[in-house]
Amino acid sequence: MNICIAGGGRVGFHLARLLAIENHDVTVIERDPSRAEQVDFALDVRTVTGNASSILMLKEAGVEDADIFVAATGTDEVNLIAAATAKGLMAKKVVARVENPEYLESTILFESVLGIDYLLSPDALTALEIGRYVENPGIVASETFGRGVVQLQQIRVTKSPTTGGKRLRDVDMPPGVLLGVISRKGATLIPHGDSIVEAGDLITLIGRREQVESVKTLFHGTEPRLDRIVIMGGDRIGLHLAQMLERGKYTVKLLDWNVEKCNQLATKLNRATVVCRNGASRTELEEEHIEDADVFIATTDDDEVNIMAGVLAKEIGATRAIAVVHEPDFASLVGKLGIDHVVTPRASLANRVLKLVHQDKVQSIAVLEEGQVEIVEFVVDGEAPIIGKTLKEVFESRRGYRGALVGTIIRGEEVIVPRGDDEIQAGDSIIMIAAPDALDGVLKLFRKR
Repeated sequence: MNICIAGGGRVGFHLARLLAIENHDVTVIERDPSRAEQVDFALDVRTVTGNASSILMLKEAGVEDADIFVAATGTDEVNLIAAATAKGLMAKKVVARVENPEYLESTILFESVLGIDYLLSPDALTALEIGRYVENPGIVASETFGRGVVQLQQIRVTKSPTTGGKRLRDVDMPPGVLLGVISRKGATLIPHGDSIVEAGDLITLIGRREQVESVKTLFHGTEPRLDRIVIMGGDRIGLHLAQMLERGKYTVKLLDWNVEKCNQLATKLNRATVVCRNGASRTELEEEHIEDADVFIATTDDDEVNIMAGVLAKEIGATRAIAVVHEPDFASLVGKLGIDHVVTPRASLANRVLKLVHQDKVQSIAVLEEGQVEIVEFVVDGEAPIIGKTLKEVFESRRGYRGALVGTIIRGEEVIVPRGDDEIQAGDSIIMIAAPDALDGVLKLFRKR
C-alpha cells in the first residue's frame, strides 16, 4: 500500500516505522531538514523536505497516488489544510491529526466540506484508553472478534500458575482459550508449551468471552472497582479524562499548579473537583490525602514530571498509578519504577491508523505493544493454498511464518483453538496473531492466488 505521512515528529516517525515494518511504500514529508535527515537515516522510507500544506510539495511527494494520506504534524491548521489538499489531489483516504476541541467538535463539517475522512486526536485517544483501564482495572486492552463471540483481553499478571517447575502445558486451561502473547520487559513472545509466565508480565488471552473471564483468574486476582480518581495535569488529556470519568459517577479530583488554568477548568467540569496543587510535590500530595486514591493519573506534557509524580503517589499510598509518557525511550522503564500502567499518545494514534490501513483486507484488527503484535480476523477464501493442509505442515515448513500463530478458528457456532494437525476449511473465520513483518506473507496463505 502507498502511504504518505506529513510530519516526521514523534507521532509521524512512530507511524512510519510501523508501516515500513509491514512493507508498505511510505513517504514522509518533513519541513525541518535535520529531522527529515534523521527519518531518512533511521527508517526504510522515502523522505521529502518541505511544507506539507503546499500543494506543490504534496504533488512532488506523489500524494495523488496515495492510498492513505496522514497529516500528523504538530499544528492542527497545517494538518487540516494538508489533508483537504491531499483529498483534492485524489488521495484515496485522508486522516488529519487535530487537538483543538473546537475542531474535534466540528468533525461532520470537516468531513462534508473539506472531504477529510477522519479527524484523530492523540490526546483524546489517550484519555479514552486510560478511561477504559479505570473502568476495567487490570485489563490493559480488550477487543472483540467474531461478531462478539470471541474476546481478547490483555492483562497484567499478578499471580502465576507456572511456579514450582510448571510450564504452560501443565496449566489446566479450557480448550476454547489460548494464551497468545507474553510481553515481558519490552520483549514480545509468542508462547509455547515450555513457556512460563511471571508476575508483572502482560499476557494476551483470546477465546470465548465466558471462558476468557474464567481463565483470567488463573493469572490475576479479583479487582475492586476504582472509585476515587486523582488526575494531575489540566491540559487536554487531563481535561478529556476528567470529563469522561465524571460522567461515569466516579469521584474525580483534578490537580494543576496554574491558578488561571484551574479557574478555566472549573467552568468546564460539572462534578469533578479542581484543586490548585503541585502534583509532583510530596508535601502537597500528602495534604491532598493521595493515600486514599484508588488511582493517581499523571497526564502532563512533561514525562519526567509524570513519572516522578506517579512514583511519589504510589510511595505515599495510592493504590495504583498511571503515567502518560511521550518519549518512547522512557516507556519501557516506567514499570520498573512501580507505576502500574503507561499510556503513550503516539501509539494511540498509530494504532488507530493501522486499523484504517487494514480495514479493507480484514474484518477486525487489534494492535498491541506499540505495534509489535497485530491480531487480525479474516475469512478464508475458497481457493486459498492452505486449504487441505495441516497448520503444522504449513507453518513449520516456512521459516518466514514463525512470527505468526493461528489463535482461533470460528467455524459456524464453534470456536476452536487449533492444534498442529488441524486443517483450515473454506469459509472459516481465522483470528491470527502475528508480528508486523510476518503478517502480509501469512495472509497470502489464506487468500486465493
